Amino acid sequence: MSEHILTQDPQKALAGPKLRYEYVRREIPAGLTFKPDRINPVHNRLIVSTLVMAITSLVLAFVPMFNGLLAGTFGGFHAREPKRAFAAAALSAVAVPTFIAFLLFIGSATQSHLFWGLGFWGYTALYVIGLFIGAATGAISHPFWHTRVLGEPTPVSAPRVRGPDAAPPSRPATP
Repeated sequence: MSEHILTQDPQKALAGPKLRYEYVRREIPAGLTFKPDRINPVHNRLIVSTLVMAITSLVLAFVPMFNGLLAGTFGGFHAREPKRAFAAAALSAVAVPTFIAFLLFIGSATQSHLFWGLGFWGYTALYVIGLFIGAATGAISHPFWHTRVLGEPTPVSAPRVRGPDAAPPSRPATP
C-alpha cells in the first residue's frame, strides 16, 4: 500500500521517516550530576558587597571620609558577617583608589590634589579608614535590624492582667 505525502515541501517529502529514539530509565550513579545547559548566575555575597561598596564610594567620591563610611556601612550590612565585610572592604579599598588613579592618569592631572587640597594618598587614607569603620558597623548592625520586624509588638515584662470575667464588679453610678 502506498503512502500519501501530505507536504508541499519536496525536501521534507524526500527526507523519509523521522527517527525515533527509545529512552531507557536507569538510576544515576552517586557521584554523577547533571549540568544545566544555561548559565545560572550565583548570588555571591562577597562580590555583590564589594560592588555595593565600590559604587557607593564612587558616587560619593566628592566627600572624602563620608564616602568610605557610608559605602562600608551599606556593603557591610549586605555582607552580613564581619569576616565577609572586611574581605569586601579590602577589595574595595584597592579597587576604588586604583580606578581614581587611572582617571587621574588619563586626565593627566599634574599634581593630583583632590578635593580641598588633599593629595591622592591623603584621600586614599581617609577613604580606607572610613571604609573599614563602616564595614564593621554595617556587619555588626545587620543582625539587629534583620531580626526586628516592623509592626511587631515589643515584648514587655509585666504582670498578667486579669480577664474580663475575673474583674471586680463596678460600683453603681450615682446620679
